[in-house]
Amino acid sequence: MWRFGRNPARVPSGTDIEARLVSASLGADPLLRAGCEAVREGEAAAALPLLAESREDPETRVIQAEALGRAAADRPENVVDLIGDGADRADVLLWLGHTLLARALRRPAGGPDTRQADRKAFTAALDEARVPLEASARLRTDDAAPWAGLQTVAMGLGADREDKDRLWREIAGRAPHLFPAHLIRTRSLSATRGGSTEEMFAFAGAAADTAPEGHPLPSVLALAHAEHVRAEQKRLAAEGNTPFVVDNALGRLHGGAAQELFGLAQGWATASEPHPGDVQAHHLFGWAFHRAGMTEAARWHLSAVGNVYCDQPWSFFGGARSQVARAMGELGVDPARTTGGPGPS
Repeated sequence: MWRFGRNPARVPSGTDIEARLVSASLGADPLLRAGCEAVREGEAAAALPLLAESREDPETRVIQAEALGRAAADRPENVVDLIGDGADRADVLLWLGHTLLARALRRPAGGPDTRQADRKAFTAALDEARVPLEASARLRTDDAAPWAGLQTVAMGLGADREDKDRLWREIAGRAPHLFPAHLIRTRSLSATRGGSTEEMFAFAGAAADTAPEGHPLPSVLALAHAEHVRAEQKRLAAEGNTPFVVDNALGRLHGGAAQELFGLAQGWATASEPHPGDVQAHHLFGWAFHRAGMTEAARWHLSAVGNVYCDQPWSFFGGARSQVARAMGELGVDPARTTGGPGPS
């Protein structure tokens, strides 16, 4: 059952909340976060036990590889050196692929005069990341994690539908309910990436309906709504609507669609077991219910994330950290009074 709480007697301002929030980019799990901090300080070998222990757990392995990749993005040579030191090649190549992918995805945006050059550099960086991911997939053929990374590469490159479908089959054949891969697949099916709104919602809805009991997978439907709202905002802005109208677009987040999300979220909350994707799922549902004006449900989900914020879906609509802080402030959620996340770094 839902256990909604009251607004605290004193609600901190959005600025105060923002200062207390910590990004999930280096992991929401304290052990992973500690490993990422060690990697950032130059202790690359600290990541190896994490990667070794997650070989039979694709959900954890993908999240770890992504976080460790971000942590090593400034020092990819430290990851390369581990191969010569006798570390497991498949693990290191997986990590190296995500390190190069993280470097590619954080590239600075260019102006009109440099856009073509930036795109070429971005494409080259993604192609560079593809090589170690493909090598890792060949070395450990049952591992879904390299294929999940390749899926992100394909989305960034704007790959054709046949290639994206091929990668999805490789993932689904190894880990049919892999949460991070479903997030990317949902986004890759959006109308802005060569799919369609109907296909995106059909995929996300099917994933939600077939998710194992207690699995956070139903939240991918909230991600589909976020993609749709973003597309609607762009359409409304292009039509010359006022910023107020654009910012308050609901897409399909009302009526039966909102109630469907509520039922899925309630079912997950009732039966959930600890999962590496829990914080991400809470943010997806929290964003959706806040946008739809379902205050109690939004407050419950955003109270469950501790002081950890995720980029998706908040970054679709502005700075993720400030967006989360504003929503928490409006809902009366104080991350200092919740549990579940690491302390400020």
